[in-house]
Amino acid sequence: MRLRIEMQADILNRGRLKIRNGRLIWHLFTDMENQFVEMIDVFPPARVMKRAEKNMVAVMKVPEISPGESFSPTAILIMDTTSRDWLIEQRSIPEPIRERTVGMYSSMQKYWEIDNPAIQSLSQSIAEKSDGDLSFSKLAFQVVREQMKLKTHLEERRGAARAALEKEGDCDEHADLLIALTRAAKIPSRRVIGHFFKGKPEPEPHAWCEIFLQGKGWVPVDPALGRFGVLSENYFSRIREGLVSERPTILLKTSNADSGLLNIEENVRMTVINNARI
Repeated sequence: MRLRIEMQADILNRGRLKIRNGRLIWHLFTDMENQFVEMIDVFPPARVMKRAEKNMVAVMKVPEISPGESFSPTAILIMDTTSRDWLIEQRSIPEPIRERTVGMYSSMQKYWEIDNPAIQSLSQSIAEKSDGDLSFSKLAFQVVREQMKLKTHLEERRGAARAALEKEGDCDEHADLLIALTRAAKIPSRRVIGHFFKGKPEPEPHAWCEIFLQGKGWVPVDPALGRFGVLSENYFSRIREGLVSERPTILLKTSNADSGLLNIEENVRMTVINNARI
């Protein structure tokens, strides 16, 4: 499926001072094996570069923003997406790479409280029934699916410990709980946030995760929508989070002390296109 993805940000200065020397870092997409970006157009012009965890960002200079005024940059992507099954392909992973990945992606982070007694107990009970990383990950996936009541678009991200206790949450809590359970078992995992396209111009914000499995590499898993190792063409992967547990979609850095009084909003629209309409 070929998609046109239009992103517009709106940065409103609600303070009493001009915003000066601003630098905007805007996450556009992340490197995923089932999506292929054909075109990137950012206005005002920006440097597009690969940052940590293969996240592609636009970095631009922000003009002065007076009190009450706003700055509204835009970005357009032309992207081809495909459905893909990561489990059908065997990969040889050298032991040093596996060990380094375990060290980098198995630690406790905000929202992934692997030392929490509820997380430890649940992870241990899954480990007793499994015979390897793939088995553990599939069982943990089933546990999250069966025990968590799926809510929609909660106002706050609650984290894995609360999800284990309250047994409900939206896609964030489903992903965070699975990440915490696998990390507690020293299985590397990380979060992906993006959008799920349902055919309407306004895609649904969504979160899922990736689990690193021996012989497979990084495998996408979406406990909220019930997909293990498979993504459909409807997924738009935007930001990968593993070395840190959250990355803002838009980050504005400024030397102005009043820069905290900013209102930052973003609108994303997606439409299916054909080659003649590019």
